[in-house]
Amino acid sequence: MPYRDSYVAQIRKYIGHDFKLVMPTIDVVIEKSGKLMLIYNRDFNGWSFPGGYVEPEMSWAENAIREAQEESGLMVDPDDLKLIGSVSGENYRAKYANGDETQLFTNVFFTSVVQHELMEIDQTEIDAKKWMTLAEIEEVNLTFAGQAVYDVYKKYLATGQTQIITKND
Repeated sequence: MPYRDSYVAQIRKYIGHDFKLVMPTIDVVIEKSGKLMLIYNRDFNGWSFPGGYVEPEMSWAENAIREAQEESGLMVDPDDLKLIGSVSGENYRAKYANGDETQLFTNVFFTSVVQHELMEIDQTEIDAKKWMTLAEIEEVNLTFAGQAVYDVYKKYLATGQTQIITKND
């Protein structure tokens, strides 16, 4: 959903832009044929995984499905979503071009089941989408959130355990 229609935009109308929001967010690592879907986020001038703020009245999974579709054009299977990690702490803050600051509390989901791929993406914040190998991801500029999610994914791959990250390692 474009920012102007989002829950966060509605909150900002009431509290202004000088207050740091604590925001629940989701990110989705989507794997297909050994590659991961990344999106280029112009607000942060880098690559990241599909994700965004949690909208009210929607579950974690519903938000993950919504963001995957909006930002990457991928329709994912809700029954295949697996929680692989959580990221939070004082180092996980986002500062947007308009000066807004948020502190992120992110749940990271993984899926390898793609039902359908649409070419359309939310072009209000996303410039491109691309399937990348792990080697390619190591060479691109990841946003701070993209790097945190990638760290969760790599640690999950290595351990098979859900990861809880509270600081930059």
